[in-house]
Amino acid sequence: MTAKKANKIMSLAEAASLVRDGDIVALQGMGTQMSPLAFVRELIRVGKRDLTVVMIVGGIGLDWLIAAGCVRRVIAIIVNLDEFGMAHAFRRAVETGEVVMEEYSEHQLLSRLLAGAYGLPFLVTRSGLGTDLLAIHHETLRVIACPFTGREVIACRALEPDVAILHAHRADAYGNVQFFPKPIWLDVDVFPRAARRVIVTVEEIVENEEIRRTPIHTGIPYFQVDAVVEVPYGAHPCSLYPFYSFDRRLFQEYASASRTVEGTRAFLEKYVYGPATHEEYLQRVGGAEALLRLRQWA
Repeated sequence: MTAKKANKIMSLAEAASLVRDGDIVALQGMGTQMSPLAFVRELIRVGKRDLTVVMIVGGIGLDWLIAAGCVRRVIAIIVNLDEFGMAHAFRRAVETGEVVMEEYSEHQLLSRLLAGAYGLPFLVTRSGLGTDLLAIHHETLRVIACPFTGREVIACRALEPDVAILHAHRADAYGNVQFFPKPIWLDVDVFPRAARRVIVTVEEIVENEEIRRTPIHTGIPYFQVDAVVEVPYGAHPCSLYPFYSFDRRLFQEYASASRTVEGTRAFLEKYVYGPATHEEYLQRVGGAEALLRLRQWA
């Protein structure tokens, strides 16, 4: 980790330019927890189109992208707003055929991503044997006989996203990314290894010496990262444990507003298109006082 390594710090706009229309985008997130939502808002503002979004569990950021017309296909195990109910924009888009939903079991999707990460054509699982998923996804799931036991297994075709987008606690300028506590999340582990390009937004950028002091927290090494963006509260309204909790008020506001197309559009105008910068967005959601309350974990 010497000064000769490339400085990968970018602005949100610069990093968003690495995402092309039609890309397969692996997007971190799990319910109300840690998702790169500042970057999602930037993708919406610059008008990306025809994206295929890969998530283990799709949530509020995916619903925003769909409502804004950025998404053509979703690959996931489930999409909802966690305790706040249905992801209404997602439901409407799938029902009308505007968005295609490609649903897998959790282990099938992870097997596809891990095959991509390992450079293999497929990995096998027994998850989903006897289900209709095999008929629905004939191009990506095939029943084969194990060469050692003869038992049936499912071959899951490799999935290699064009770009992975994540949010983390901190990184250095070279792209060594750290999580607190030690990273244990599945998407944090597999997305960067499976994707061709990796963009990480972080709460803060620190000196390389700080990263070296706590190497156990480094979840993504510099050679896997193409861009790093400093965005405090970049997961908002999702949480980033243990820094801040999720914004229950904003989640509830969106869950209610998104019941209608008009309400969804008004929400996006207020919180996505309206603020010209991330700082303006933070002011619009309540500013320092509201953000401080999110740091007071119950």
